[in-house]
Amino acid sequence: MAKKLLMFLILVALFTVSVVPAGAQGGGGGTLIGAFDVGPGGAPKVIPFMDTAGRTWLSKIWSTLTTLTADASGVAPSLATSWSANDDFTVWTYNLREGVLWHDGEPLTASDVVFSLNLALNPDAATQFPAFSSLSAEKVAGVTAVDDLTVEITLTEPNPRLPFFTIFLWVLPEHALSDLNPADYQNTDWFYTNPVGTGPFMHDEYVADQFWALVPNPNYWDGAPKLDRLINRYFEDETSAILALESGEIQFTYASGDVALRLGEEATFNLYQGPSGVTNYFIFNYRDPIFQDVRVRQAFLYAIDRQAIAETVLQGTAQVVPCLGGFPSMWPDASELNDYAYNPDMARQLLDEAGWDYSRNVELVTYYTNQFHNDAMAAQQAFLADVGVQITPLPQDVPTYNSYFYTGEGWDISYRGVGVSLGNYPFNFYEVGGFETTDGTPLMGMDFPELDDLINRARVESDPDAYIGLLQDICKFQNENAIEGYMWTAVRFGVASSSLQDFYWFPAAGGGPYEDHPELWSVSG
Repeated sequence: MAKKLLMFLILVALFTVSVVPAGAQGGGGGTLIGAFDVGPGGAPKVIPFMDTAGRTWLSKIWSTLTTLTADASGVAPSLATSWSANDDFTVWTYNLREGVLWHDGEPLTASDVVFSLNLALNPDAATQFPAFSSLSAEKVAGVTAVDDLTVEITLTEPNPRLPFFTIFLWVLPEHALSDLNPADYQNTDWFYTNPVGTGPFMHDEYVADQFWALVPNPNYWDGAPKLDRLINRYFEDETSAILALESGEIQFTYASGDVALRLGEEATFNLYQGPSGVTNYFIFNYRDPIFQDVRVRQAFLYAIDRQAIAETVLQGTAQVVPCLGGFPSMWPDASELNDYAYNPDMARQLLDEAGWDYSRNVELVTYYTNQFHNDAMAAQQAFLADVGVQITPLPQDVPTYNSYFYTGEGWDISYRGVGVSLGNYPFNFYEVGGFETTDGTPLMGMDFPELDDLINRARVESDPDAYIGLLQDICKFQNENAIEGYMWTAVRFGVASSSLQDFYWFPAAGGGPYEDHPELWSVSG
């Protein structure tokens, strides 16, 4: 009885427009309740700099130095309105927006940017920022506040595309967090109890595993929001969120392709879709010597009919890729690539030559839990079983997956996704042989000198044509050596109630952040 009463009170809190803090009244635009952290771009319980995903929601409270354009194809101003570099791209100057206020009324200054970057790079904080920004403490020679509205970042090597990486630089308030021990960064409750940002909405109420409610920031630098309240409801899975959408409990959620296409035919819903920019692939744990054998990695690709899965299981919403790059501009001519067309006989031959243990069960860890990817993994499992390879998919929530995956221990293969674009290529994933584990050792445990050379050249290349050429060379090397098991890149979907006005969503990798102008959103009726 007590549990039912608690759930009733939570629902009442969700559907009642509460009294908001003084000065935080909205523009009469109503309350929008969405499942903003459902799907592969979401990540409940995430905080700035630990955001492997979930940036769509984080950007409602905090702001980054730069952001992505609405279609995630380029970089756009955010807290920085302009930027420039010296001739060799080792010194970048960012000019900050004037008149920006923190939610508590304090002015934003360049010192906040300096504080935030130093915190993100502090090894004691152990953030995910270096992995996603390609910036590490070793690559940043210094960051200084030239004046209150000018920040200078000095690098130890050229970086012609730094503005694409500062989309991951959340700017946090130095005056509120200066006393925080970096070692306590991931455990502080500040982000859920008294967070202060510069985003369009301010913290109002947070109930773990249930919802996070925000109220409008009347001093938002891009205009006061129209909404009276914005709520992120948490769901265990996509199915629960879809049921809530169909019943009218929420107005937005991510949806798998089959569900989205069905709902998109109904007049009560609006369909949002776009290229995810995310490549789905197997990452092999090279700590196991068997995966250091290229024949095994190639066998996995030959064993799986990726094209059939893309066309049937994924209903034509995915495109098979030859390498990590998800866009054709990153690929060399098809004549230079192995398409790894479905060939179970070749897969068996390669496995036999490599001495594969057919009695072995392979654990496939993943953070994908929706039906779209469950169906894809079931198909992968069936194709591999046909050549004698037994795999067991192990879907986990994102926090559990991150703690499990980044140890580098206790798993064999991971089915995951990575956002890849021309401006923001994840070179760092291959440094010293791959991901870094939590103890600082290489996860993949294997180095590819030729790939390292290509990456080092591409990272500092400023000529656009030469840069794309190097990305194509990287693709060719990845493809030939099957460094990972490259699968596909997919179209992703969001579904919103037709009652939403001026609402915008795009399936940017990890949730962006990108220009979605939530200050314009409202709910009619």
